[in-house]
Amino acid sequence: MENLWPNDLLEEMSGATPNAIETILEIQAIGLSTITGGLVVGRVRDRSFRPARAWSLYIEPVDQPSKAYEFLIIRSADGGYPVVVETYHLADMRLKRCESKATLTKALQKIFAEPSSKSLIRTLAEEAIAAGAVARPEGDTKVQSARPIEIGPLFNTTDGQVSSVSMFGISGHISDTTLENLRDRNKRVVEPLNESFVVTIPFVGTVKATVSKEELDVLVAQATRSLKGY
Repeated sequence: MENLWPNDLLEEMSGATPNAIETILEIQAIGLSTITGGLVVGRVRDRSFRPARAWSLYIEPVDQPSKAYEFLIIRSADGGYPVVVETYHLADMRLKRCESKATLTKALQKIFAEPSSKSLIRTLAEEAIAAGAVARPEGDTKVQSARPIEIGPLFNTTDGQVSSVSMFGISGHISDTTLENLRDRNKRVVEPLNESFVVTIPFVGTVKATVSKEELDVLVAQATRSLKGY
């Protein structure tokens, strides 16, 4: 993990990308999995409140979404440049303004080259190994034990037909439409990402999750920051 942002990582970007800022992060998320042998994966979350735009890059040990860490966030006033990059784990360069795609990629290269960044990603990789993941040269990760997933039968409620679902420490209800989309691998809920898939499931009503004290502290801090508008 000496070079977490190879110089050729952005060669896949075409000149017709719908949003270069978001695409840069998505490609980095894919590249991170390859570079770490599949032990650490990334995902991009759109946190925009239009007309302002914002994208967060989360990183986590493979198959452990409850341990996701918001590595950085990029904010834009209107979806274009200039942008501001904020990294929560780098005190000396927490906020950085970038005027163009070129300065943004240079800033990201520097962020991923920082010892603190490498240490954080190495820690997540070690957690993946402790959970049974095995690093592969091509990023093909094998996990000895699968995470528990259980979906119950449909039943009638005031919200229509729903099913109880418990997965990855989260429990709640999903609609029959969501079940059908999941069964059919509809692109509205299942999207390919490199050798994995991003599954987006809208829950009906309250969703419950079991978290550790450390995770609760992170949730409280994130909620506090969000309420303050950043």
